[in-house]
Amino acid sequence: MGSLKPDTSVAVFFMEGNSVSRQMLFSEFEAFLDGYVGLSDMADREAKAVYVVVNAQLQVEALVFFLIYFDDEGRADPEWNIPIERLASIAGGGPDMGGGAIRLSCRSQCSINWHQKELWDPDMTPGSSHFAAIKKAVDQNRLGFKKVKVEEVVPTLQPVEVISEEIPTITAAVGVSELASGADEAEHRLKLARLIKNQRLRIKTLESHREAQKEEFQRQSTLQSQGYKSKINNLELSIEKLKVINEQLQEKLFNRNEQFLGLQDKVSNQSTYLSDLEEKLKHAEVAEIEGLEKQKLEAELVILKEQLDRRDIESVYREEKQELLHAELEELKVAAAEAERESMMTKLKKLEVVFVAYHAGAGHVTVPFTDIYRYVENPLKYAASKCYVTEEVYRKWLDYQDSPVCCYKSASGDICGESIELVGNPGDFEVGSSDRCKRHKTG
Repeated sequence: MGSLKPDTSVAVFFMEGNSVSRQMLFSEFEAFLDGYVGLSDMADREAKAVYVVVNAQLQVEALVFFLIYFDDEGRADPEWNIPIERLASIAGGGPDMGGGAIRLSCRSQCSINWHQKELWDPDMTPGSSHFAAIKKAVDQNRLGFKKVKVEEVVPTLQPVEVISEEIPTITAAVGVSELASGADEAEHRLKLARLIKNQRLRIKTLESHREAQKEEFQRQSTLQSQGYKSKINNLELSIEKLKVINEQLQEKLFNRNEQFLGLQDKVSNQSTYLSDLEEKLKHAEVAEIEGLEKQKLEAELVILKEQLDRRDIESVYREEKQELLHAELEELKVAAAEAERESMMTKLKKLEVVFVAYHAGAGHVTVPFTDIYRYVENPLKYAASKCYVTEEVYRKWLDYQDSPVCCYKSASGDICGESIELVGNPGDFEVGSSDRCKRHKTG
């Protein structure tokens, strides 16, 4: 493991999108590794972090882009053992971040091959570069690194022993110009070599990022394909089951209707018989009917009335049962229609139908099939996530880019309204700064 200079500072930055979301000293990071504390907002996530080495003039000397997993309680993976200090000391050359070419370790440029998969590649795209975000965070110096000013060294004259009276001197102006031209050419070559090296590194990171995206896409496609196949099978089984239940309910409903019609016929016959008995009882003469027969008829009349009342109650109950069966049948029809709709969405997925939407600042956004419902629910929030900003910031940027003027409001409620330069990328837009003129800009 390489040793650090006495005046060197070390930190760990956590990246969220293309910006620094959290900063800590390396000693604090070691406390997280020991499990003394955890990060609740990092629970069950694999974080992208950067090991940063800074010299006494707050210039970046080395960067290691590494991955680390946090469990459900926000504690760092106890088996994490990437030698980031060693990787920083033996890393290859990287871009110039103000103090000359830095030492850089990432997935595309790793000195220890078996740790390559545990690193990640930075984004080197102009306007959203991770290097620019890290340099900005180092310049802000929120961790309070001590900055040592470089003292100018004044050369002292030393006595020179005269060996010969003839001292060679440059007498021709051509010789001086040739030396200056040679120095300029060497400096130009050095700049060109650094530029070529940076471009090669960017190409390697882009290729590595493309391969990682390809592998992840293939893995996700395989998982989604398996999931959709399983879902299709389940839906087909559900549809068949619903069809069987529907047929059974139809048959059951038909039988109930037949029973109900039969019951109505029986009630009608009983009512007719009851009317006949009442008529006989009414017109029966005391001389023709014995007292016992009259009592028997009255008792039979009471029994028939009770039977008729029970028949009426059963009729009401059967009507309620029939209504419940109708409602259950309608619910099954709705469920079957929903299953058929899900089956149609699955067919669209199998046909690889692509959904594309245009949003200002984000351009043409390709919406994956799995994000269709989330996009329909809130298109602006979805577009904001593609620009790595919040929905509120994205809405303010939309209002601002329609009319790029200073929106500062005075105490009296008057708006400044002075024309300002347009920030085309929502990720670079800062509320209270990008939408203000130089006179009213905050911070």
